[in-house]
Parts: sequence; structure tokens; C-alpha cells
Amino acid sequence: MYLKLALRNVRRSVRDYAIYFVTLLFGVAVFYAFNSIGSQQILFDLQSSTSERQFETTAQFLGMFSVVVAFVLGFLILYANQFLIRRRKREFGTYLVLGMSPGHVSRIVLYETVLVGLVSLAVGLVAGMLLSQGLSFLTAMLFGTTMSNYQFVFSQDAFFTTLVCFAAIYVVVALFNTITVSRQKLINLLHAEAQNQRTGVRNPWVCLVVFVASLGVLAYAYQQLIESGLVMLDDPRFFRATVAMLAGSLLFFWSLAGFVVAVVTRLRSVYLKGLRMFTVRQIASKINTAFLSLWAVCVLLFFSITVFSTGMGFVEVFVGGIEKANPYSATLTAAVWYGPDGDPRASAGSAARHDEMAAEAPERLEAAEAANWDMALPLQEAAPELWAETIGEYAQINEYLVPDSTYDELIKPAEEASPGVNLRMDDLESIRSTELGVVGLSEFNDLRALQGQEPIALEASQYALANNMEISAELARAVVKAAPAVAVQGQALTLTGDVLDTQLEDNAMTSAGLILVVPDTVIDSLVDEGIIPSRSLLDVNYADNGKTVEENDAALQDIVAAAQPVDMGGFEKGASGSSDQWASLLWPVTRVITANDMATQAAGLRLMITYLALYIGFIFLVSTAAILAIQQLSQASDSSQRYRTLWKLGCDRRMVFRSLLAQVLVYFLVPLGLAVCHVVCAVGVMAESLFNAMGVSTFAPIMLAAGLTLVVYGGYMVVTYFASRGIVKGVLQQG
Repeated sequence: MYLKLALRNVRRSVRDYAIYFVTLLFGVAVFYAFNSIGSQQILFDLQSSTSERQFETTAQFLGMFSVVVAFVLGFLILYANQFLIRRRKREFGTYLVLGMSPGHVSRIVLYETVLVGLVSLAVGLVAGMLLSQGLSFLTAMLFGTTMSNYQFVFSQDAFFTTLVCFAAIYVVVALFNTITVSRQKLINLLHAEAQNQRTGVRNPWVCLVVFVASLGVLAYAYQQLIESGLVMLDDPRFFRATVAMLAGSLLFFWSLAGFVVAVVTRLRSVYLKGLRMFTVRQIASKINTAFLSLWAVCVLLFFSITVFSTGMGFVEVFVGGIEKANPYSATLTAAVWYGPDGDPRASAGSAARHDEMAAEAPERLEAAEAANWDMALPLQEAAPELWAETIGEYAQINEYLVPDSTYDELIKPAEEASPGVNLRMDDLESIRSTELGVVGLSEFNDLRALQGQEPIALEASQYALANNMEISAELARAVVKAAPAVAVQGQALTLTGDVLDTQLEDNAMTSAGLILVVPDTVIDSLVDEGIIPSRSLLDVNYADNGKTVEENDAALQDIVAAAQPVDMGGFEKGASGSSDQWASLLWPVTRVITANDMATQAAGLRLMITYLALYIGFIFLVSTAAILAIQQLSQASDSSQRYRTLWKLGCDRRMVFRSLLAQVLVYFLVPLGLAVCHVVCAVGVMAESLFNAMGVSTFAPIMLAAGLTLVVYGGYMVVTYFASRGIVKGVLQQG
């Protein structure tokens, strides 16, 4: 009998309390789908260990965040369940009057919780499996590949993780329900509908002062955030902005109801029209009692929307121009010399680097000078057949630092020629004192030929400027406009032509920043003075040998290993902080970067950031919307007799439902509105200091975030209104 009664109650709950079940289904489905990402590897032909590591790393990060998500969902489910229990107290009291013991009522509640858990788990898991298939296609798009052998993927790990997590949540909910019902007194259960929450009445003048103060605190928070630029999170201004934003938002919601009541009540023509008096009091009452939860919802909305929109932006910052940043099959880098402690700042300067390297790494300097700094020579000698089979064409470029010449010779004229122009360089002052970086014309043209670009020509007294980093683009354009003359080894050079867009190496992003291209005679004069390269780059394109990119990458590693095996040893104070197997040597190879590895890592980073942004943003958005929905339904239930009184006094249903709609709209839109103000400030500052400087548009991510908010948050708002309307309509039909 108890099981049958529980089944009937569950069927009624599904019809009456759709928000609770929708939230459960969302939670289970999303939790399973995002924890199944690691199982999607079988859909793709992952021929490199790098690709597999990207999947594993993404799955690990999602797993770590799933712990936080589980606690959030557990709190949400418990919070939603409180509403159902509170709504049905009179029903439980009726059971006791009919002769049931508290234990029997608790058993019914336990059965209902188990049934709800089983149904939500079953349907949610099915929905999660379908959602995970959609994520598979999204994964393929993020990796820039196709699924040649699509198959339905079922993740056992995600299934059992979801099962254990939500089973634990439902056990806690069942215990909570059982204890709550067993401790209730019969008189309280029967008169539950007559019990209202106590609402504090605040002095309107105090609220007015606090409201104005909250706006001042928020303005201070925005000002500190704008000044910090969100460049460094350990900036004291960022900390002050965060604290002020939290405090200002809390004061805003604490004083909002009293401020609005004080203002609206003085507008008699507005306040006394229709049911506005009732509507304003209802809204004020709820905001006064729930200002803490509204504050928390506002903060979570801000975090959710910001994470989603900036997360998509960061994807483009890190991997948006990956093809342009990797025009070669691979780049081999020689660190050459970074100072006696492996730190470029430890060197006494470009003029002293030769003597420092001779003292600290004489064998490396001797080998480099014997080969005339030609990186390809020792590699060809070590594995001639493999080199000829693997490498189709190659070119080397050596970068030099010019002693007694700094970038201030370019920056100062650029500032004078472009007054008021934002050069968007946060470390401009440190760049001023940096020695000029130059490359030779013939080597530069060799690289351009390797990319299919036309060569450039320079006269003996000219130089050109190469730059493809967006962060220094404004400065580069200002330099070209000023066309300053520079002196290199006593030779005056004048700038000619526009900014040259040529990538010098394979890298995670475009990395040619304010490089001066000078005639070969200038480089020869530097070499005659004993100046050694600051670094050397050997860019290679693979031969058309019928091998896959992965096989050619492996062959290139074998070539380097033949020239300098891992156990060879070398200068142990080489490039600091690198874990690469060639990092112990300064020359000929310190690091190997392949375009395939860069593309794979970029795809993995895109995958991880996108999924984390979607996962966190979606869960927090659902949580905030569900909390507001449950609170609004709770108020509609508590105020049901008030609506019935209004109806008896002559108010038609249209007026009652219009008042209800206004309450729902205000309750949902006020925290969203303040959160949007915070988002506009934070994303605007981040766009100005980072995204715009990197050439990344924030329009698309913001539109996606707005669309997700509209669908999820707006959907909950619509469902809340109709559910609240159903509660009120049921009361009005009682006569």
C-alpha cells in the first residue's frame, strides 16, 4: 500500500513540480556527458601520443571539476527537495490524522525519494548518453578532424561515477526527508499553509543611504578593475576590486527592497494603480528575506557568464592562429648562450656573450664556430641517409643583438609621430632598454622562400621591420610611420617599406616581434666584432617521401639523437626550466618543435578550455536559475491564500496573473541585470588589455554566452511563471 501511494505521489509530482525533475535530469545528463570525454578516443585515429595525452589531460581536468560540480548539484537537489517537502506538509499531516505513524509517513517519503532517484538517473543517463554523442562531433570539430568510423560510445567509467555520485546525493536526501518528516508535529503540519516567513521591515531612509553607498562601492570596484587591467591576478587593485564588488553587491540587494518601496510609494499615480501595491510588497518581502541568496545568485551568474565568454576568447588567444604560427614542418632551435646561470639577464650584454660562452661552455662554442654556426651540418653528418630521406628543404636564420643600441631608438620617434595612440604594450618601459634584435637579409629571404613569400630588397643603408605579433602591431605601425634611423656598428640605417609579416619559427603563436632585417654586410660587421647569435633557428620542410607526418616527426628526432644522443652530456646550465631532452645543449639543438605537435596541442587546449567553460558555465547557470525558480515557487505556494483573497475581492484572473508575471520577471532579472553590469566591466577590461591586443574578437563568445543564458536562464524563468501560475490557478479554482 505504501509503495502504491508513493507511486501515485511521484506521478503527481512529475506533473506539478517540473522544475525539480528538469534540474535532476540536467544534472545527471551533463555530469555523465562531460565525464565521458575520455572514452571518445576510440572514435578518432589518434596516431600520436600527444593526441592521447590531450584527451587524458582534458578528462583529468573535467574529473577534478566534477568534484566541485557534484557538491553544487548535491546542494541544489537538497535545496529543491526542501520545497517539495514544505509544500506537502499538510498532506503529511493528513496521513497522520488518518492513523499512520510517523514511521509510515517517513517510509512513504523514502519510497518516493528512491523512485524519483531511479527515474531521474535512468532518464538522465539516457539523455547524457545522447548528449555525449553530440559532444563527440564537437570534439571532432575542435580537433579539426572527422570520425571515419563513428560508433555509439558508452563510457563505463562515466556511468559508474555518475551512479555513485548521485546515489550518494539521493541517500543524503532520503535521510534528510525521513528526519524532517519524523520530527514534525501534527499541528504544524496541518497549519503549514497558514505559516508565513517573518519579514523584516527596514527603515527606508537607511536603505536609501545604503543603496547609494552600494553604488559608490561598485563604482570603486569597477575603477580598480579598469586600472588593474586584469593583467596580473596578484595585483592589489584586482583584490580590492573583487572585495568591493562582493561587498557592493551584497549592500545593493540588502537595501534594494527598502529603496524601491520608499521611491515607489511616493509615486501615487503609479503605486495605487491596479495591483501594483500588492506586487511591490510581494517583491519587497521576498527580496528582504532572500537578499543573501540573490547576492549569491548574482555572483554565480557573473562567474558563469564570464567564464563562458572569456573561455571561448582564451581559446582564440592561445590557438586561434595556429596555422599561421607554424608555416614549417618543424623548427630546431639552438639557445646558443643565455648567461652563466642559464638566464639571459645574467649576461653582461651582447658584446660579452662570446667570452662568457668560451669560459663556461668552450666545447659548444668550438663546435659551433667550426661549423660556422650551421646547425644542419652536424645533423647531416650524423645521419646522412635519414636526413636526405626526411628533409626536403630547409633554411636557417640567426638572430643577433646589437650592442649599444636599444629599442628606445625606435619607440621614442614612434611616440612623437603618433601622439595619443595607444601602443598597447604593458612592458614598454622594459622594451626601451632591450638591445635591438637583427637578422640578415639573405637568411630572412630564405625563410620567406620556404613559406612561398616573395623576397625583399634592401640597399646598403636601409633596414626593414618584421612583426606579426598582434600585441606589438600598433607599435610596429607607429615605427613605420616615424621611419626612424638607427645606427648599427656605426652604420646609419633608414627604415623602408611596410611591416613584414613573416613567421621565423614554428611556435604556439605568431612570435616575430619588432625584428630588424638588415643588409648582410651589417651582420658581417657584427660577426667581425665577435658577436655571436642570440639564438639560431633551423626551419625544415619534410620531403615528399610517402611517410606520414608522425613518421617524419619520429625520423627528425632520430636525426637529432644521432648527432647528440641523450647520454652525450653537455652544458648543464643551458636553457633554464626546459624539460626537453635536448635542453642540456646550447648548440646545435636545444629544442625541437613540429607543426604537427603544435596543432595537436592547440586542438587539445581548445578541447580542454571549451569543455571546462561549457561545463562550469552551464552547471552554475542551471544552479542559479533553479534556485530562483524554487524560491519563486515557494513564494507562490506561501502566498496562495493571498491570491485567493484578491480574487474574492473582485480581482479577475488576468490581474492576478499579471502581478505574478511581474514578480517572476523582477526576481529573475534584477540579479541578472547586476551580474551583466559586472560582466560588461570585467570582459571589457579583459578585451582591452588582452583580447584586442592579441587580435581576438570577443563578439562571438559574448553572443554565445548570451544565447546560453537566454536559453537556460530564460527557459527556467518561463517554466517558473507557468508553474507558479498553475499553483495560483489551483487555489482560485477552489472557489
